[in-house]
Amino acid sequence: TKVREAADLLVVGEDHYAAGEALEAIGDHLAAANAYSAGGLVEKMEQALSKDDAANDRARSEADAFANYETAMRVGRRDEARTELVRAVGAASVAGEYRRKLDQLDTSLLTAGKVELKRRGKPLIVVCAAPKLVLGRDALCDLTLRAGGVSRQHAEIERTADAFHLRDLDSRNGTTVSGLPLAGRVPLAGTGKFGLGDECSIEFELANGALILRCASSLDRGVALLAGDDGQRLDLAPIGLPVDVVFKSGRPLLGRGAAKQIVFNDEPLGEVRVQLIRGDRLVVDGDEIDIG
Repeated sequence: TKVREAADLLVVGEDHYAAGEALEAIGDHLAAANAYSAGGLVEKMEQALSKDDAANDRARSEADAFANYETAMRVGRRDEARTELVRAVGAASVAGEYRRKLDQLDTSLLTAGKVELKRRGKPLIVVCAAPKLVLGRDALCDLTLRAGGVSRQHAEIERTADAFHLRDLDSRNGTTVSGLPLAGRVPLAGTGKFGLGDECSIEFELANGALILRCASSLDRGVALLAGDDGQRLDLAPIGLPVDVVFKSGRPLLGRGAAKQIVFNDEPLGEVRVQLIRGDRLVVDGDEIDIG
């Protein structure tokens, strides 16, 4: 306000150049153009009008990008939302809030071929599309197990062209298959069971090119993992959830499968797939789920 008052006084004193410069300094290029025009400063007027047009274009681009971001987030197109948020950052004169949202989104994106579906009151479901799965006590394992006797990184399952192979990772208490100590690596075929240490038993099943693991004992009894390839439709119905997941470049895309009703972040989900990120909330046929 003080700058505008000073600019008005400069115009009254016929110092149109200084008035225009003052108004440009606070970003009011249109008022600056008027001041230059009153003083017959045509070139400066045209420059100020050009800056005003550019500022208006940036403002429109910023508003358009942010509106597109909000829509993309709401309908589950998170990579598209990120692209629009980057565009808003580039267009905004003050981009701090957009940068905060961008950092928050980057932290929430799931890109490593793994998603956890945390069902309230029911065991955890983990879905993976990775060439190797690590099982152990470490929180960074693909399947984290809390049983005594399980090492931080206890065993690994590797996907090859035609099979899933299990091998021990030099664990303290060893791995057994059908009660026999595991040496080297063995393919998992059909259905069966293997043990990690003395207290953790894992049931496995191969179906439609995917691997299902179920914890059959210990603190994590009932926890299930479903693993397949990137791009493969992974049906969660066999592990108790009537939906499916397809990974695209490591990003989990949820489909409604055989579910009668899905609520996605408080809005009904139609037939389109949605890209899941940490913090999403689902209700699948009454089953409340948090995504992690």
